[in-house]
Amino acid sequence: MKNTTLFQFHYKADETMLGAAYLAYGLEKENIPFELKVFPCYKESSVTKKAFDLNRIYSLFAKSRKIVAVGCWSDMLPHVIIALKRLKQKHPEKIIIFGGIGPSVAAEEIIKEFPFIDYIIKGCGVISLPQLIKKINNNDNNLSDISGLVYRANGKIISNPYCGFYLNIPPLPAYHRLTNIEKIRHFNIITSFGCPFKCTFCSTLPVSPKNIVYRDLDEVIEEIKFIKTIAKQKDYIICLLDEAFIINRTRVIEFCNLLLSQKLSIKWACFSRIGCVDAELLKKMARSGCFAVSYGIESGSNKILKKIKKGFTIEQALEDLFLTKKYISEVQAGFIYGFPFETPKDFLKTLI
Repeated sequence: MKNTTLFQFHYKADETMLGAAYLAYGLEKENIPFELKVFPCYKESSVTKKAFDLNRIYSLFAKSRKIVAVGCWSDMLPHVIIALKRLKQKHPEKIIIFGGIGPSVAAEEIIKEFPFIDYIIKGCGVISLPQLIKKINNNDNNLSDISGLVYRANGKIISNPYCGFYLNIPPLPAYHRLTNIEKIRHFNIITSFGCPFKCTFCSTLPVSPKNIVYRDLDEVIEEIKFIKTIAKQKDYIICLLDEAFIINRTRVIEFCNLLLSQKLSIKWACFSRIGCVDAELLKKMARSGCFAVSYGIESGSNKILKKIKKGFTIEQALEDLFLTKKYISEVQAGFIYGFPFETPKDFLKTLI
């Protein structure tokens, strides 16, 4: 019986919602019937792009089945929480499972402050979500073996240790579950998980492994080949979402060599980090199809950079940006406003 609705939001209609595709893979693997609803955060109109329409978000949730599993990012957190509260008030029988980067970093605080949320899954739910749904359907209250689950039991808030799923990375997300394949231009891929750096503001730090866990590059290449068979847009792009892809220079070169030797002829983009690039590496990346690199600079102040433990100076950042621009056509630098929040939990306190 199909009693579960999985909700995921995306910011661009022309990119893959990778989280939804991975969760769909996990649910299908365990033979759990479900419906997947993926919606843009923004409501497009001929004049304006309206962000986070609360009534629209609620109307989506209202059309759900008994078990409502919702994933979201930090910026959508207040809007989604308010919509879920309204949903629970009108439909108290519904069971709400919350997850994604937004709730993960402050799961205990959220479930303490918002009693209408039944469960929160920290980190990736590819394994944990199917386990939880099975236990709900079987009226099994022993939840202690579900990694990263935060819930209430006997008047207490229980937070299970998060073990991650990094050693069981799915070989291929459930792309067939995505309904916007015709429109997708940006195909997101993850080739590794984790980050060894200690930036204080990072939203994934609480649930990421400190040591990077790598997917086999041959498996990654096979995923790229599969994408080439399903891509409908002629100018599609492969976007590597790894937080630390660039820091393993040997692996980056191996990846580039595989693309070149197999003549895949793709356009690809990745995130980079200051202090990890050089001219030879950038040349190789460009030759294999890399056309865009994004850096998280975060601040133009050395004082702030030191405070948030970025590990570089603005002078070093400028040097790498100019070097990258010599070889890569599109170079982006991201900045964050609103410091000095020390951790994501500090930011959450302003919302509660």
